[in-house]
Amino acid sequence: MEKTVAALVGMNIGRWLLLKMLYIVISLIMNNLFLYMQKIEPLGKMLKQLHILLKK
Repeated sequence: MEKTVAALVGMNIGRWLLLKMLYIVISLIMNNLFLYMQKIEPLGKMLKQLHILLKK
């Protein structure tokens, strides 16, 4: 019985650590995507303005 409880506790800690690492990885990816999108957005606006000027 004690081995079963210890195994369950060990599994729960392992799952918790896995979820925590997954959360950290996802957070890093989202932060990098956010920074990338902030840099791309002004470029898109600039291209849109250029397109409007070329249409005239």
